[in-house]
Amino acid sequence: MKNFFLSLKTTVWLLTGLICVFFLGSYLMPAYKDIHGAMNDRLLFEWVEQVAVDHPWVTGWFFLALAALVLLTINTIVCSIQAVRGKWSREDFLLRIAPQVVHMAFLIILLAHLLGAGWGYRISGMLPQGGYGRLPDGRVLQLKAIRVQGDPSGYIRDWSADVAVYESDRETAAGVLGPNAPLFTGGAGIYLKSFELKPTPMAFILVTKDPGAVWALAGAVLFMIGTVIILFLKWKKV
Repeated sequence: MKNFFLSLKTTVWLLTGLICVFFLGSYLMPAYKDIHGAMNDRLLFEWVEQVAVDHPWVTGWFFLALAALVLLTINTIVCSIQAVRGKWSREDFLLRIAPQVVHMAFLIILLAHLLGAGWGYRISGMLPQGGYGRLPDGRVLQLKAIRVQGDPSGYIRDWSADVAVYESDRETAAGVLGPNAPLFTGGAGIYLKSFELKPTPMAFILVTKDPGAVWALAGAVLFMIGTVIILFLKWKKV
């Protein structure tokens, strides 16, 4: 089994299988929009639990891709451990460590997606002016006021919303939301999507929390560093 995960052929076949499965998914997703559409509106684990398991023939491609990613993760870890345990020399240190940096970046990015899918949240809805909404982490969001700016012709030029976040009946954050101006607090992002003034002032608020966002950024930086080192060393040998 160890030799199976150490083989480069295993990596190639897993990546080829992933490409094929993703091609299948690219056909099934638009063909069954009612099932796959919720992937964009919910967290991944929520979609799996509430939708995917009830339609295995349509969402089977996703579970195949997930299984391939698990095997690819094991393959990456085993190969990296084997490479690190080998003999090192000063001359080939960078050439040998750079691929391991790329491998580490890949694993960190996968971890980031796992954290976001399992422990984040994404909720949205209309909140009336002066109303409150409870967040999944126990905090409370208040929409204090909606502000609309118009021009002399009566057209809306800009709009914003004053919001506050409370924890244990204590205000912990406050800010002004705009079309492209979210409020970030406690690892969550609060976005103003739209609003209505009649019959009562209301705003459509989106709140997302992704605990894997920082890990994803770290993985992306490591991936870039490792790739640049490999390209530089390869170019230097030419």
